[in-house]
Amino acid sequence: MATKPKRSILSKLTLTFFDRSRVTAVIWLVIAVFGILSYTKFLKREGFPSVNIPLAIVTGTYSSPNPAAIDAQVVKPLSDVAVKQSNVDTVQGDSAGNFFEVTVQYKDGVDAKTATKALESAVNSSGGLPKSAKVSYSVPYFGVTGGDTQQVDLAASFYKLDGTDSPQALAAKAQQAADWLNAQHLSNVKTAFIKSPFETVTDPATGQEMSIQHTFDKFGLRQNGTTNFYPSVLIGVTGVSHVDVIKLDKQMRTALDKLDAQPQFKGYGATISASFATSINQNLSELQRVLLEGLLAVLVVGSIVIAVRASIITVISMITVLLSSFGFLYLIGYTLNVITLFALILGLSLIVDDTIIMVEAIDAARRKSTDRRAVVEEATTKVSRAMVAATSTAALSFGPLLAAGGVLGSFIHSIPITIIASLVISLIVALVFIPFFARFLLLGKNQMGNKNVKEASARFEARFAAFVATPMLWARGSRKRLFSVGIIAILIGATFLGAGLFIAKNVVFNIFPPTKDTNAVALTLNFPPNTSITQAEQIAGKADTLAAQVIGDNFIQGSYYGVGGSQSATLEVQITPYDKRTITSPQIVKALQDKFDADFKDAKVVASQVDLGPPAAAFSIQIAADNRDAAFAAAKDLASYLQTAQLKRTSGKVAHFTNVTVSSSDEYIRSQGKPIITVSGGFDGNDTTTLVTLAQTAIKDKFTADKLKTYGLSSNAINFDLGQESQNQNSFKALVVAFPVLLLVIYVLLTFQFRSFLQPLLIFMAIPFSIFGIMLGLDITHNAISFFALLGFFALVGLSIKNTILLTDFANQSRRAGNGPIDAAVEALEERFRPLVATSLTAVVSLIPLAIGSPFWQGLAVVLIFGLLSSTFLVVTIFPYYYLGAEFLRMKIRARSFFKWVLPTIVVAIAAGAIGKKPLYPLTVVAISLLLALDRSVMAPRRAKH
Repeated sequence: MATKPKRSILSKLTLTFFDRSRVTAVIWLVIAVFGILSYTKFLKREGFPSVNIPLAIVTGTYSSPNPAAIDAQVVKPLSDVAVKQSNVDTVQGDSAGNFFEVTVQYKDGVDAKTATKALESAVNSSGGLPKSAKVSYSVPYFGVTGGDTQQVDLAASFYKLDGTDSPQALAAKAQQAADWLNAQHLSNVKTAFIKSPFETVTDPATGQEMSIQHTFDKFGLRQNGTTNFYPSVLIGVTGVSHVDVIKLDKQMRTALDKLDAQPQFKGYGATISASFATSINQNLSELQRVLLEGLLAVLVVGSIVIAVRASIITVISMITVLLSSFGFLYLIGYTLNVITLFALILGLSLIVDDTIIMVEAIDAARRKSTDRRAVVEEATTKVSRAMVAATSTAALSFGPLLAAGGVLGSFIHSIPITIIASLVISLIVALVFIPFFARFLLLGKNQMGNKNVKEASARFEARFAAFVATPMLWARGSRKRLFSVGIIAILIGATFLGAGLFIAKNVVFNIFPPTKDTNAVALTLNFPPNTSITQAEQIAGKADTLAAQVIGDNFIQGSYYGVGGSQSATLEVQITPYDKRTITSPQIVKALQDKFDADFKDAKVVASQVDLGPPAAAFSIQIAADNRDAAFAAAKDLASYLQTAQLKRTSGKVAHFTNVTVSSSDEYIRSQGKPIITVSGGFDGNDTTTLVTLAQTAIKDKFTADKLKTYGLSSNAINFDLGQESQNQNSFKALVVAFPVLLLVIYVLLTFQFRSFLQPLLIFMAIPFSIFGIMLGLDITHNAISFFALLGFFALVGLSIKNTILLTDFANQSRRAGNGPIDAAVEALEERFRPLVATSLTAVVSLIPLAIGSPFWQGLAVVLIFGLLSSTFLVVTIFPYYYLGAEFLRMKIRARSFFKWVLPTIVVAIAAGAIGKKPLYPLTVVAISLLLALDRSVMAPRRAKH
């Protein structure tokens, strides 16, 4: 006998606010106004969130032109003390004439400032350093010019227009400019200072101090069709605590215009050369564009699939969720930065689900009643339970991001927090405010009842759903037919999954691949041994001219950011934004590399693009150099090998090393206190993570212990320095390991929600259903399996599982109302087809402009678009048959028997995967086990009767 569903706590909550429309209106207005104020006034803008970088940079001067002496007398004793600190992970030192630098990497979670003070104390008490050595300890700040030893929130290049000043005179004038800026007492500026190219050293022989040029800088500017480079000095600007970089940038531009007008600075120029304001404004514009396009997609798709008025409610609800999210970010002390904006853009495709589901439920219920309160009650009772389960799983799907450690983890932790908050807010908005909006826009007297609701799309959707359900209806009453259609559904799902795994072999793997287009490129110059700082600056000048010729009108401005040295220098060039030029940044990089390889012999030059993600350091091999001559001999042969080595991927495609270099003979390097020689290089492919692994294997196979003995080196003389790539891999592994734990947590949650051990596994089928689309999308768009693709996958898990939760929950409601499994599955498909398709199509359409117009977001958008299309198609067409199979198993197999079946299946599947090392092996085990279970529960009783 059919039973009416009991009114749930959530439906009571919804009706409470629905009945008190004035109170609800006031609450909504307060939230909306606070959200608007948070976005426009309260939230600070910054480039990246402030994080603790567990790193110390120890720099200094020692008056000796001999780097070997500096290495032995300063860097070695300093490194020895650092290595002994319990909280230190790695130590690397570098010595050059008169100068040295030691980089100390602490273990994850160590407070760098506290640890660095302890390191300084330990070095001073050791007494191992010469008294004339000047040592400076600093913790890098992730500023606009990279990892600065001082906080740099904005940088300006100061230069003389005719370029005639000596380096000393220009530095002195730049100091005057910094002093003038400080004297203005700007409200957003804490201090302005110069990055002086000079260091003061003490001559140990005479005890007298002398000034030595350590670095150089140049600033390039494109004006009136001509690119001019000027010798420059960088002025760094530190903002006040929690400064808004947009306001800082605006204030500094006004101040620099006033500075240029001062008589004492006539003939000089000061231009902002580094500021997060540009990228923040770009991201804000991107967010606003994506939001408007998303809202337009909701209007269009919702109007076609549901109704025009329903779509308007959805748009208002999405805006409410976003405004509430801005208010939440302000209340918890977050800022609007690249990371939180990233999370909000990603969240746009997620928050639409709850709103559309509730709006569609109200729209469907209004056909059956003219009592708007009864309509809201019925709609909430039907979908609230599924919405809570779906939102919970979507929120939990971002849990693995909290497991990421290191600097990367510190940066990305705001992503899951922001998205989870947005999802919870979307659920609250759906339950509290959507019925309130519907009272005025959808539940008028002339808008309810079957006679007043006429929607052509509803009839079409019902016909399509009935068409998909035809095989089920045909098989009703026949076990043999049911078994046949069930096997066909399993085979279809397995075929799509197998095809996806086959396509995956062609998709490259790179945790942080270079984006397809960026707004900055870089030239790294490695100078010949024994190059003086003056000679290096002259060589850089020739490189500047050549770079300007190649980049042409796409050149905006460029700078060395005050860190050009006698061994290397990096010019970073801002180019025309990608949406305003026809050539891409990779094409510009290739043109630069080809030109320098052909026409530039004064230095080794590597062209690259500047991406938003962590820096991709060159692949570096460290050779123990206790015997320096033997190590150089091995390094020379290793470099020769790398220049011809082939790295064969699993797909059969071959990659090669590029830009192979050996550390200079006048450079002394130590790692963990031990002397080393380095050989470094890049790759001609963008799947860096894969190629790094292949490269390590190839080098180990070529330079075996026996081979190293021929050079007089020990068997463990070769080590690898993967730099940021190593940390990226560790963080990525943490995410992968956390994913099964996430699935287990979701499984437990769904087990309580659905009171079933089997149905949560059934709901999980949405995940493998998406694999085909994900891999196909990444392959045809030439995107890598990356960190950003993984973010898209986490979002997809929540979106796709929502679809199967909706179908399963509604079918369960139908079963409780007295219907059989087939009728319940058919009814669920017909009733839930519209919101399922509406949410998926809306997300897909809203993401298409992002995939086409933004190279940075493309990989993430592709995963969501193609994964949603694949998962939605399979959920609509074959998932109901999986539900039928699960219902028959539930009727035939008790919980105890289920565990006796599922646990051995999991164990055997894991063992098959470990032995075979192919994903098809465990999938085959699961398929065979499922067929045996079906045979035992469905066919065996039939055979017994005969």
